[in-house]
Amino acid sequence: MLQIPSDEGDFNLQFFKDESFERRKCIKCGSYYWSQDRERKTCGDPPCDVYSFIGNAAGTKPMNVNMVRESFLGFFSDTHKIIKPYPIVPRWREDVLLVNASIYDFQPHVTSGLVKPPGNPLVMSQPCIRMDDVDSVGFTGRHLTSFEMLCHDSFNYPGNHVYWKNETVSYCYNFFTRAIGIDGKQISFKEKPWSGGGNAGAALEVFVKGLELATLVFMDLKSDPEGQFEIDGEKYSKMPLEVVDTGYGLERIAWVTMGSSTVYDAVFPEVIKFVKDHSGVNFADSDEMAKVTINGVSESYLSQSSDSDELIRYLRNAYIISDHSRSLVHLLKDYVIPSNVKVGYLERMLLRRIFRAADIINFTGNILDIMKMHIQALSGIIEDFPYKFAEEIITGEREKFQKNIVEGKAEVLRLLKRKKSIGNEDLQLLYDSSGMPPDLVREIANSEHVVIEIPKDFHSLIAARHKIVQKTGDNNIEIYPEIKTRPLYYDDTHIYDFNALVLFSNKNKIIPNQTAFYPTGGGQPNDLGYFVYKGKNVQVTNVEKKVESIVHTLETPIEKGSRIIGHIDVERRRRLMVHHSSTHLILGVMRSYLGEQVWQAGAQKGVESSRIDISYNRKLTEEDVREIERRCLLAIMENRKIKASFMDWNKATEKYGFRLFEGGVPLSSKLRVVEIEGVDIEGCGGTHLSNTGEIGIIKIISAESIQEGIQRIIFCAGKSALDYIQANYSQLNQIRKDTRITSEDVSNGVQKLTQENVDLRKRLELYIKTQAESLYASSQETTIGQHRWNLIHGNIDQDVYQFLIKYIMSKNTNFIILNEEDLTISVICREPSISKELLDSIPHNSIVKPSRFIKIELSRDQFSEYLKILK
Repeated sequence: MLQIPSDEGDFNLQFFKDESFERRKCIKCGSYYWSQDRERKTCGDPPCDVYSFIGNAAGTKPMNVNMVRESFLGFFSDTHKIIKPYPIVPRWREDVLLVNASIYDFQPHVTSGLVKPPGNPLVMSQPCIRMDDVDSVGFTGRHLTSFEMLCHDSFNYPGNHVYWKNETVSYCYNFFTRAIGIDGKQISFKEKPWSGGGNAGAALEVFVKGLELATLVFMDLKSDPEGQFEIDGEKYSKMPLEVVDTGYGLERIAWVTMGSSTVYDAVFPEVIKFVKDHSGVNFADSDEMAKVTINGVSESYLSQSSDSDELIRYLRNAYIISDHSRSLVHLLKDYVIPSNVKVGYLERMLLRRIFRAADIINFTGNILDIMKMHIQALSGIIEDFPYKFAEEIITGEREKFQKNIVEGKAEVLRLLKRKKSIGNEDLQLLYDSSGMPPDLVREIANSEHVVIEIPKDFHSLIAARHKIVQKTGDNNIEIYPEIKTRPLYYDDTHIYDFNALVLFSNKNKIIPNQTAFYPTGGGQPNDLGYFVYKGKNVQVTNVEKKVESIVHTLETPIEKGSRIIGHIDVERRRRLMVHHSSTHLILGVMRSYLGEQVWQAGAQKGVESSRIDISYNRKLTEEDVREIERRCLLAIMENRKIKASFMDWNKATEKYGFRLFEGGVPLSSKLRVVEIEGVDIEGCGGTHLSNTGEIGIIKIISAESIQEGIQRIIFCAGKSALDYIQANYSQLNQIRKDTRITSEDVSNGVQKLTQENVDLRKRLELYIKTQAESLYASSQETTIGQHRWNLIHGNIDQDVYQFLIKYIMSKNTNFIILNEEDLTISVICREPSISKELLDSIPHNSIVKPSRFIKIELSRDQFSEYLKILK
């Protein structure tokens, strides 16, 4: 049970008093709510209330999504700063895959108080995607995978109060009554605590005619293991910042003003019509969905209609296509590449469901045309949509889906033959590995007279398997005191020697007041070197940052209070700087050359070489690599400036966008922005050169796909590149010497030698075959005991011997081979029992068992003796 601190008597607000609201207890669920309607007995939340707006809309006029968005932003524009929507993929966070709510835009950097909000108060319309209810899309009439969350938020700091509960409820009420025209008596505010993303607080859910239109959260708690407030087993404590976090459902507001049977018919009616017009089946009327939508999902109704009522089934698949294609617009706008991991997997899931639904209703239209219709309805939210990229992705995924279906059907039949049943784990494995839709698996199973059950939340379970587990943080931070170390490497990357005072010492770890040693971070390894302490050099083996402390691990301890002199390994630092700046240069060049879909997916800088992983939907060719190298060299020759500066978080993101977070997300009030003039701009805490000319040269060693949609480029730069080139040149010269290739074109020379080797090998194989067959034909017959044997004696080359053995084995005869070359006797016989009497007659010291093939090493005397016996 959530226990939260009382504030202003919870919601005993002046606004409620002024507007004649009363607090009551719901006669069905027992929750408390506020209403002007004295006849109301329930809170407004289903199942306490049903949807009474279907066929009986609220508001003064029907409003589509564009009208609602414009109305909301316009209503708050005089008092709030309008913020542009953030991307659907939260590049500024590492703990979630998709933006699920508008507050995600500001967690944790703003809600923690570390970074100021981009506006205070602010208003925005934020696109969101939630995959938790993906299986309900098309079935309930009210679930969407993507939606816009309207919000007006305020951030109250100590000494800077903006607005809190009373004003928030007033804004909400006035928006619905004045801008939308909803009768105030139809609005109820239900009290319900909220928690999420490490924060919590009291909240009000806003209902109109049974439909939740908004949630007003008053966030003033933060997750704290020692906190005094508890939320479902997790403890929270008060935070100094009080955040008004509101969320209004744009699509739901449009729906309640239209009163249509489903939310789909309110949000994208033109799309639904297009899908129906380009399909080869008949559809149930949308009014047929009303009884499901109004009363919630009936399990019995769904199970019956999904199998028996084909018209309802077709309608649901039309809804699936219409809804999922809109989510696809947001994902492709952010250049998400389908894959089998993370957000790429969720995109692939939506595509597969679209393709399956299209097959069921015989859809003949173009999915991209549907997306264009969505984009028109998302004007102001979607700009500069990458149509070419989207078309490539959709076409490629459609081909893969069709191929997977063919292969998947065969796999299902094999599985049924082996197991005679298919369980939930099998269904999930088939979906993950082959993309087999569960309903298609069921159809195949039914044809084999096998009944299988599909979990109603199958796709939600699949999506949950691919979620990111939120990071728990570094548990070792607490062992270090709160000491701030001045990073001299930000003052000047060419500071290699410095003085320092040891402020903390524990065993072989110290924290100095300042340091030029760069700590491991951002894919860049730490500096190495040594401290001079009491006339001796103490080696530094590791450097890491803990909050604002820079901890140095030493070979031997240094006492607290000691004054020391640090010396950086200059050669190592230099090579790391070259490789780090080269990483930024290569990334910028690849984005310019390959397209905006290129995002950094990982990087690791090294001394001898470095790597960078990028999102890209095809393997790089040799021509691509050469062009990237050429463009990098051009930028190096142009000696472009590399500048690093600290900027306010909001100013930096507003100016440069979320490309800043290519290399990770630093949790700090300031962003260190590194710019290669005209090529690349990133947030980065690493050490860099002053200009591209200092790089010298970049050589790409390899470019390969490490997983679907991810390409890995390994390269070296500067002195490391020279070392690599010289080493390869030395190997080339050695090849020339060893092969006696005199021409400059080593490649043609090697190809010629290779072909000559192939020809010689063929001739050798023919010679071996001829020799073996000749030995077989010239064998002598002899009788030993009860059996006839063929005898071959000679000095037999090993290659000929190996071929001869295989040749004899294929003939299924009894043979003895006496080989002078290695003094061995080989026995090949039809059955293991035949070899027993022969083994007894051979003078040898080996322990062997009867077998169809036996090879025994003999001494010279044993070999000669047995040769006499046989002759």
